[in-house]
Amino acid sequence: MKLSFDRALRQEIVDHLVRVVETTPLLSEPFPHFVVQGFFPSDVYRRMLSSLPAPNEYEPFAYEKHHQQNGESNRRRFQMTNVWLERLPAQNREFWFSIRSALGSEELKRAAFGKLAPGLAFRYAVPAATAKSLPGYALPELFHETKGYSIKPHPDTRKKVVTMQIALPHDDKQNAMGTEFYRRTANPLALFREPRGFEIVKRMPFLPNTAYAFSVLNTFTLKSWHGRTEIAGECGQRNSLLNIWYEKPELGNTDLVAEQAALKISPGEVRAA
Repeated sequence: MKLSFDRALRQEIVDHLVRVVETTPLLSEPFPHFVVQGFFPSDVYRRMLSSLPAPNEYEPFAYEKHHQQNGESNRRRFQMTNVWLERLPAQNREFWFSIRSALGSEELKRAAFGKLAPGLAFRYAVPAATAKSLPGYALPELFHETKGYSIKPHPDTRKKVVTMQIALPHDDKQNAMGTEFYRRTANPLALFREPRGFEIVKRMPFLPNTAYAFSVLNTFTLKSWHGRTEIAGECGQRNSLLNIWYEKPELGNTDLVAEQAALKISPGEVRAA
C-alpha cells in the first residue's frame, strides 16, 4: 500500500498530540471530558488554516436537518478519505494526509481513551487501567457551518466511543460558537427557552487550535448530552474538524484502517474482559 503522508511530519504531530492530551486535566461535569489548547503544533495549525478546502468543495451534510430557509445547506462536510484528499492541490495533499494519519494514530487513541478512562470504564464495565486498550477506529472529517445551524441535545449513538472536535477559527472572536454541554432540568422555565428541557452546563471554547473530547455515554443513568443552539448570522462561519472514534472498523475511516495495517500498527486492541 502506498503511504501518502510525510513520515517525519506525522511523527512530529503525533508526539505533540499525545503530550498535550496526557498533560491536560480531566473534567467530570456534566460528564467526563477534557479541553486542550494548542492542540496541534502552532506552525501546523497555521498551515491548516491557510490550506483549508474552499466551502464549495464541501458537500451538504444531513440536509434534511441542516438548511436555511432559502434552501441552502448550513452544514457542509469534507470527507478525509483517499478520494477526497486526492482532490486537494498537490502542494497541500501530503500535508493533509499527514494530519489525517496523526489523528487516526494508535498513539493518540490510547492517550485520549486513557484520559477519558473513568467514563469509558463506566460504559464498558472494565477497569479504568484498561480503557486505553479498548478498540477505537477514527473518522476525521472537516465541517463548515453557517448562519442558522443548530443541533438539538443528543448523547451520540452507542456506535461511537469518543467524540472530539477541534476548533479552526483564525482568532478569538468566535469563542461563543462552541458546542454546549447539557443537563436535563425540571425547571418549568426551561420549557420556554432553547434548548427546551435542558440547562446549559458549559460551552466549549471555540478558540484557535482548541479541542475538546468526551467519552460517549448513552445509558439509563448517564448520557453525554450536547448540542448547539442556533448560530446567529453575525457570528460568521464556523470551521472545525471532528475526529470520532467508533467501535467497529467499518464505521471509521476505512482508508485509515488499511493504512494502520500497512504501518503494522493495530488501530484497536481486543477489549478487556
